[in-house]
Amino acid sequence: MGCPIKPFTCRAFMRNLPPTAIYLFQEPDRHPNLGNWFMQTVEQKKQQNNQRRKGVMGDQDPKRPSIRTLEESKWTEYFMQLSPLPCSSQPDHRIMDRRDELVWKVRCMIQGFIRNTEDLLLGMKTIDALQRLGLGYHFEEDISKFMHILSRTSVGADDLSTLALQFRLLRQHHYDVASEIFNNFMDENGDFKDALRSNVDGLLSLYEAAHLGKSDEDLLRKATIFTKDCLSSLVNGGQLPKPVLQEVLHALDLPTQRRIKRLEAKLYISIYEDGDESNRDIVELAKLNFHILQQMHRDEVRTISLWWYKDLNPSSLGPYMRKRPVECYYWALGIFYEPQYAKARMVLAKLLTLLTMFDDIFDSYGTMEEVHLFNQAVQSWNEEAAKQIGDCYWYLIFHISKTLEEFVSKDGASPVAIDCFKETLKEGSKAMVQELVWREEGQVPTVHEYLKQAAAVSILYWPIAIISFAGMFPSDDEIFTWARSYPKIIESSTTLCRLMDDVAGHENEKEERSKCVTAVECYVREHGATVQEAKQAMICLVEEHWRCINQELFKRDQAVPVALLDPMLDLVRVMEEVYKGVDMYTKCSGVADPIHKLLNECVEH
Repeated sequence: MGCPIKPFTCRAFMRNLPPTAIYLFQEPDRHPNLGNWFMQTVEQKKQQNNQRRKGVMGDQDPKRPSIRTLEESKWTEYFMQLSPLPCSSQPDHRIMDRRDELVWKVRCMIQGFIRNTEDLLLGMKTIDALQRLGLGYHFEEDISKFMHILSRTSVGADDLSTLALQFRLLRQHHYDVASEIFNNFMDENGDFKDALRSNVDGLLSLYEAAHLGKSDEDLLRKATIFTKDCLSSLVNGGQLPKPVLQEVLHALDLPTQRRIKRLEAKLYISIYEDGDESNRDIVELAKLNFHILQQMHRDEVRTISLWWYKDLNPSSLGPYMRKRPVECYYWALGIFYEPQYAKARMVLAKLLTLLTMFDDIFDSYGTMEEVHLFNQAVQSWNEEAAKQIGDCYWYLIFHISKTLEEFVSKDGASPVAIDCFKETLKEGSKAMVQELVWREEGQVPTVHEYLKQAAAVSILYWPIAIISFAGMFPSDDEIFTWARSYPKIIESSTTLCRLMDDVAGHENEKEERSKCVTAVECYVREHGATVQEAKQAMICLVEEHWRCINQELFKRDQAVPVALLDPMLDLVRVMEEVYKGVDMYTKCSGVADPIHKLLNECVEH
């Protein structure tokens, strides 16, 4: 017959049954006269459990916040019954063979650029296209060799478009190129020359390059303002050819340096294909590669959805919890999409789902007494202490522990990484309690106090970053010790993520969720500003933290492998996309279209 209730409930129920009842439960067909009695007993036990849980996960308790209506995700159950997308009539093995053939052809092309420095400009444009199309991981060694040559060669010192492209590519690969190379394009007053205002290619290239500026590079700050103003004017003038207009609008919406790589790969296919300098082999390779990875990602998101439904049993989570398994997978996909990181991607998606519940317990569900007790249980990582508070508290810490243990036992993650994850999550828990104390006591700290004492840590970027590292470098314990020390690049990243969250979600936080203070409210109180003025000030602060991150990315004496810096940057890129204008994680219809583009829409090939 099988267990008539969910596995977790079934196990808990059977622990309380005598051996005879367990035998009857396992062999009901041999005792048909007792079957009805047993099923009635099961139902009675379920009703008792439900009564015991009232006010813990489901029904509203007077001490709890009023239940608000959470936006439902259209994807929560969508991928459980997965049908193949009708993207191609060719069998999979032929698509794979053709993809591999094109990879070989393009590799030969790059090697040609390495041998013949006469073609460095075409080589730069090719490398840029490959990276934006999500193909760079096929050619890492060859691209590295090309960048080494490019760093030692002067290319088009008098051509703004070429020079800015070289600057951007080298900085993206962690070469600390001096921004003074753009001095030739400044006038005697230290402003960019007016003659550049109609140079669309030069403006666009400089605009993209300027977003890799460091904290102490005022020239690149000026470049960002100048190019954005000029490009916006050209767009409004209505004279740009359609392919150029499409590329300019794409850049103005979000520069390449801040885009989610996988989403950029999808969006850039049509832009590159319509351009005057596109390569047919690269276009075909981009489409086939996207299709192949999409099939893998669709299988993975189905697995995550089934795990969510079967293991987590979402019906028991009550109305307080955001149910976002697919959105969490999308988040993980934004950090690493490459096939070699499949295991890490799955673990990260699960932990992001659980950390959403963790956040909701503090923000929306727990009473002050409960969250204080839960924080104590988290600090000692004590499942039994969590269970004394309520089933949902035990349930959450149990599933986080289980996921971490499987990451070690099945995927070879370092126990040191798991310890660092727990320690940083403990810091996040303490920070969340501090935010609630401010709320209960009616305190509004200064922006500096708010970020330093709690908010930058409570965003949980820190533990998420550590798990990302564990997926890429499972056995390098020095990395996790470094990350646990809260280095400057992690501090800047966590602060930036908190500020973006607060700007996008200020109204939602104040009206519908925890009603805790935000950076926007702190600024309003501290400076007597309006909400809009405060948001603008926070946006300026976000820009400064982007430059602080760049400052750390280009340091010559990195304490960790350069490759480790990429997932940190990718996590910030996801935040930039998800919190662009509105909190699209809570108001999840905002990310429905990107999810559709990546997981449910074909690229014709």
